[in-house]
Amino acid sequence: MLAGDARIGHPDGTGGGASDDRGRLFRGQGEVRLPRLRARPQPQHHGWRVQDPRCRMGERAGLHGAVSYGLRPARGRPAPAMTIRRTPGDFLVEERPGARFLARLSSDRGAHAVWRLTKESLTTPAAVEGLARALGVRPGVVGYAGLKDKHARTSQLVSVPAPELRGPAGAPPRLEARGWSAEFLGWSPEPVGGGGAASMEGNRFTIIVRGLTAARAREMDRRAALLRSGANGSLVVLNYFGAQRFGSARHGKGFAGRRLIEGDFEGALRLLIATPARKDSGKLRALTRACAAKWGRWDELARELPRLPERRAVEALATGASFKGAFGTLPQITQTMAVEAYQSHLWNETARACAAAIVAQDQLLRSDDEFGAMLFPPAAAIDPDWRAVVVPLLARGSVLAPPWAEAADRALESEGIRVDDLRIPGLRRPFFGEALRPLFVEASSFEMSTPVPDGADGAGRSRPLVRTVRFDLPRGSYATVVLRALGE
Repeated sequence: MLAGDARIGHPDGTGGGASDDRGRLFRGQGEVRLPRLRARPQPQHHGWRVQDPRCRMGERAGLHGAVSYGLRPARGRPAPAMTIRRTPGDFLVEERPGARFLARLSSDRGAHAVWRLTKESLTTPAAVEGLARALGVRPGVVGYAGLKDKHARTSQLVSVPAPELRGPAGAPPRLEARGWSAEFLGWSPEPVGGGGAASMEGNRFTIIVRGLTAARAREMDRRAALLRSGANGSLVVLNYFGAQRFGSARHGKGFAGRRLIEGDFEGALRLLIATPARKDSGKLRALTRACAAKWGRWDELARELPRLPERRAVEALATGASFKGAFGTLPQITQTMAVEAYQSHLWNETARACAAAIVAQDQLLRSDDEFGAMLFPPAAAIDPDWRAVVVPLLARGSVLAPPWAEAADRALESEGIRVDDLRIPGLRRPFFGEALRPLFVEASSFEMSTPVPDGADGAGRSRPLVRTVRFDLPRGSYATVVLRALGE
């Protein structure tokens, strides 16, 4: 999913102006000394197993396919796998509309028709395209507040401007096709997704975790108890960006955004379209492998590449365009995500250092992730001032302020850059725009069922265990990070 941070000065118009009062970004101005950081450890074996060959990262809406996680194995032995998303029904995502938006829905015809769109095994754009086709409108006029996971069963609100509904059907009460259905809810004076995130408060997740051993289940219980805050059932976790945010770096060869700030447009292009990843599939797999094998043979590549938007970059190079010009032909979403993935990497590095400043290393809960270890302080160890901290996604001109300034400095230093380097020479778009993100997030209304033998895995006393986890998250936070905090 897209991180729903209020982007400041972003070209799509979301977000507002930056506050002049930097003190609004956090409370607790006292200087906090961070410990010396060692070199970032390389990711260990995580026990990942992708069971759906179609799945790949790069969608902006979640880990894709059935994925198995593992804690760091003891003495080099692989940890037993635990699985989520064996089927789409194992991962349910229900968008929670804002109360104000719901209150303004009416049965009287208004400016925008609103439906609840439910989909399974489809991306949000694909489901929206199907809905638009059924309504006889252009997909671009359909409003929605965020992208939902493909390999899941999800529901969200969508809207269409009333003037676009010129067909005889008007606003049908129900529409459906393969993989999606839409239920008409009423009319709204404003579109879904309009004015930032006003139409959406967050998401409710219901996740079935399979493949558990009794020891794994006990570890989940132990971690949940340490992360729990007060009597309201919420877990407090560091608000890391999840691995799905880093689809443009899914190959593990580096971030295109890092190349862009050096003006290395060829290097950025190669990372984006000519660096194969194990999780690539279909046309994308064909494109990345062909570009990697024949880089520089533009005419030949232009003739044989599959019909994907990314091929326009190769076609531009075949006509003599510069690498900078070719980069500019990539889909805008690809360009933007290259920048945002690198910003998110810097944010995660900063957050990881903050965790080490809050509590001693031996008290931190740790889970390894393909993009770096995730460290989580127990809720009782988090000072209220730290709980209130908001750390921006860094941009040129960002002011590094305590208590997170030293952590951000070290994140930048590890990349060999300074905050003023966060710009792309010669381009107005994409750009590094500052966005605010809370350091901690609450997984509210948290529930975790008692583990039971999994009937889906056959009979016998050795059957693995299964349990269901439910919680709410605000817009922009990742369910997979909560699962990491629980030890997956």
